[in-house]
Amino acid sequence: MKKNKLVKLLTILIIISICFISFAGIWIKKQGQMKNVLPDYILGMNISGTRTAKFNVSDETEEIIYDAEGNVTTEGTNEDGSLKEGYTKEDKKVNSEEVLTQNNYETVKKVMEKRLENIGVSEYVIRLNNQNGEIILELPENSNTDEIISNLTYLGKFEIKDSQTDEVLINNNDVKQASAVYGSTNSGTAVYLSIEFNKEGKEKLENITKTYISSTDEDGNKTTKNISIELDEETMLETYFSETISNGILQLTIGSASTSNEEIASYIKQANQVAGLIDGGVMPIHYELEQNNYMSAPAFEMIEKVVLGIIFAVVLIGFIYWIIRYKANGIFATISYIGWLAITLLVIRYANVSISLETILAIITLLICNYLILQYTLKQFTKKGESKNGIINKTYKRYASIFAPIAILSVVFTFINWLSISSIGMVLFWGMTILTVYDYIVMKILFEIKEVKK
Repeated sequence: MKKNKLVKLLTILIIISICFISFAGIWIKKQGQMKNVLPDYILGMNISGTRTAKFNVSDETEEIIYDAEGNVTTEGTNEDGSLKEGYTKEDKKVNSEEVLTQNNYETVKKVMEKRLENIGVSEYVIRLNNQNGEIILELPENSNTDEIISNLTYLGKFEIKDSQTDEVLINNNDVKQASAVYGSTNSGTAVYLSIEFNKEGKEKLENITKTYISSTDEDGNKTTKNISIELDEETMLETYFSETISNGILQLTIGSASTSNEEIASYIKQANQVAGLIDGGVMPIHYELEQNNYMSAPAFEMIEKVVLGIIFAVVLIGFIYWIIRYKANGIFATISYIGWLAITLLVIRYANVSISLETILAIITLLICNYLILQYTLKQFTKKGESKNGIINKTYKRYASIFAPIAILSVVFTFINWLSISSIGMVLFWGMTILTVYDYIVMKILFEIKEVKK
């Protein structure tokens, strides 16, 4: 008897702890600020609001300097900024008239879509004006939105050059895939930008790693041939090779090895961003961000104030009814119900489910299903002559035929390539799975066979 009470008490304490973690979070102090270590909910556009970004074809110009022989140079000015003798300059548009074509506009749109896909943005709307190349992008508002938008203005031109001659040795056409990888070292976890080259690029890389090395002649003079790794003509790294790379994979260290989870996550994020730019292809046209506006979600604001308030009131009334009608079992059922919701919300956080108005309806469906199961079970526990296992099994048999279609539907929806539908499927799948297992265990531990007077 005492053992049973101890198990019940321990179960209740575990459920309360899970509820506290799920609803309040786990807050720790980092760099003088309190931060919740739990992942944020991913909110859809009809809840978090919409960020609308407008990209226009850039009309900027760049200064080009030519030497006396008409070759482009970057060393054509004196210390005072004046041109060297015989050198000329002109202001040239970054986008020539020849590149402003409908095909190139379409290519830019596809590159932007690929970049969004590479960094895990699944919900967005992108529209192209074929006449002037204007692109309008709508995506959910969150802490990464500004960074996502800024990455879309890069050309994404990846090049490995001879540091002395600026000869392009490798470019995007030689890349098969770019990704972020990490591994353990003596100093902690190191993060790398891994660039895998195609067949032609693999041969080029092997030749480069044999040529651009440090060598010493017979007289002891050291000669080093360097390469420059650039993205959009900005140097990421200038180096030489100490060994031949024959597997066609170049790994660039991002940051330094660390034992800090926050630093490692930051380095992985940086590596993923650069990988997304390289992997997404090169934009043939320079674009600039013209507008960047936020629009709230009035539909959700109305639901939040009215509908969610009504749901809370109904659930609260249900809990009060359970406690008054079923006494101890009513209290246990209430604790169980809240605990199930807490676990489900935790899983939603970690499963990267996008929360939208549609998924809220799925959660409401699950709330109703769980209430029906617990209500029926509580009612059976007031009857004489039935065992605990018999009552619980009877409950599951009764609702199996009702909930089976929901379970099947959840699996089908999960694999549909439409974010709103797949999110509904994931919520239903995880909610029903947790409900089935969790309710069975908790009811066996907490519920008591006891007749209640009418």
